[in-house]
Amino acid sequence: MIHFQDLQEWQDSTVDEGIFNLNVRSLEGQTAYEYLFYSNKLKRTNTGIVSRGIINTYAFLEHGGWWCSGVDPLNNWEPMLWGCFKPRRPRIDFEKRKAIKYEHPPKTETRIFLLLVPDHIWQKVSARYGISITEEDKKRSFWHWAWKHNVPIIITEGAKKAGALLTAGFAAIALPGIYGGYRTLKDEEGNQIGKPYLIPDLQCFATLGREIYFCFDRDQKQKTIRSVNKAIEKTGYLFTQSGCKVRVICLPGPEKGVDDFIMAHGAETFDVLYQAAKLLESWQAQSFTELTYPTAIKVNRRYLGDISIPNDAKLVALKSAKGTGKTQLLEAIVSKALAANKWVLVIGHRVQLVEALCHRFGIPYVTEIRTEPSGAALGYGLCIDSLHPGSQARFNAENWHDGVVILDECEQVIWHALNSSTCQTERVAILKQLKSLLYNVLHSSSGQVYLADADLSDLSIDFVRSLSSTNVEPCIVVNEWQPGLDECWEVYNYQGKDPSGLVEALEKHIAGGGKPFVVCSAQRAKSQWGTRTLERHFNKLFPRKQILRIDSETIADPSHPAYVCVTNLNIILQLYDIVLASPSIETGVSLDLKGHFTSVWGIFQGVQAESSARQALARL
Repeated sequence: MIHFQDLQEWQDSTVDEGIFNLNVRSLEGQTAYEYLFYSNKLKRTNTGIVSRGIINTYAFLEHGGWWCSGVDPLNNWEPMLWGCFKPRRPRIDFEKRKAIKYEHPPKTETRIFLLLVPDHIWQKVSARYGISITEEDKKRSFWHWAWKHNVPIIITEGAKKAGALLTAGFAAIALPGIYGGYRTLKDEEGNQIGKPYLIPDLQCFATLGREIYFCFDRDQKQKTIRSVNKAIEKTGYLFTQSGCKVRVICLPGPEKGVDDFIMAHGAETFDVLYQAAKLLESWQAQSFTELTYPTAIKVNRRYLGDISIPNDAKLVALKSAKGTGKTQLLEAIVSKALAANKWVLVIGHRVQLVEALCHRFGIPYVTEIRTEPSGAALGYGLCIDSLHPGSQARFNAENWHDGVVILDECEQVIWHALNSSTCQTERVAILKQLKSLLYNVLHSSSGQVYLADADLSDLSIDFVRSLSSTNVEPCIVVNEWQPGLDECWEVYNYQGKDPSGLVEALEKHIAGGGKPFVVCSAQRAKSQWGTRTLERHFNKLFPRKQILRIDSETIADPSHPAYVCVTNLNIILQLYDIVLASPSIETGVSLDLKGHFTSVWGIFQGVQAESSARQALARL
């Protein structure tokens, strides 16, 4: 007998009634014991009945609920003994302080849900993938057909979600939990003694060339997000080892589960997400840039303006799109700190950029300390390359407490400290000083650390918290504003082994009267596509054009127009038809010049952070 409440619950998850009838049954009284207590590892009396202690522990089952199980891929696709029971009155996990929604057979390894499928759903799945159903297939089963023909599979968590996906025409397997797809051998003390491996049920479907899609819940809790990502990475990797093509479907929210999403937006909209699923490697790269820490202050503004940051916030992390006024906000923070006679230390990764920030903040750059009346009393700015005792800064972290540390464009500052060749010889000393600095400031009574970046991710925050040996909770400030269609870039990507195609198009653009701003990743004369080579090339082609080259050589040459130009870029740039810029101004510089340049071009070679390339293109 089916309880109406149980059917309604599954239908609320958009599950076809035929799927429900084939896989779900309502249980009342002690009937649930027969489905759950079949393990021979359970304590039993001489008569074979489970012990009174087990009965007492599971007495809540007698209030009834529904049971779900599918077919067994390891037993010729016959009905599976294992399944799950959802009690109407669940027991409470007092340690986690929440109800245990689903019960699985105790003392038994968990398995997977391969739900039985009615013929009309089978036809729907067949039509989606363009795989016919033969008379021989009909004699077997849906899942034998899916296994035999390498039908793409979606892996989700929870039987109802698999039912919703099957109803929408997708072959879907459900795990009882996100980590239910693989196991790792451990010794009696719980230590890992072997490599992870797919559970046998899933290994059946890990066939060469099969497409595997993961579609787990979208959660807001940081711990859960990281757990889900870890589960997808490990399970997905094991599938790739068997020659499967693994992709990840990302639910956009606000709905948590795929069944809720389909209910709210329809199967057709979900199909769009399915088609846009990312390859496992691409998804992993994207997951590294996620910000999953809970947001303390959330706004949606074109420009940040005033933000009221709590006075007791020790670690403040600011994420806001490019050109939304992060520097202006930091300027106000610095002004407030200086008014309170607190020192401010600004750390960046490009000399010219830190100098420009110092100019705006009203503090000296490290080379100006000797000529500054107050010296280093109120702090200064420096490149992270100089954050060690052997540099011109003679930096000693033990001298810095109870002040304000600012890492603007922190993602790139940290990347630079860990990877740049300019930090190579002193990297250990730099990281040691950075560790001491962060520890001293975050453990002092009034010290604060500010991280700011348009691409702020968990990586920067985790790095700072780990390096400083602190568990201080960060105050996350997020500006959700994103540019509309009228402000989005129209981007062209030039294919080929070198930038020759881009340069050819650039020549035509200039010849047609265009005024380009060109950013390059190289400057040296031997670089075929660097600023110096391009300057010679364009001077020869367009002798009447005014060309400005901005790189580490020209900004240090007192006789060159680019000398110390960063503080006056908006005035200087409008005097030129073509500007060639190296990474000297790739980030941290605000250009408010509107209507002068007609296009922005980028030539990025070698190894560099993708955020660095995007930041460079976003200077205008």
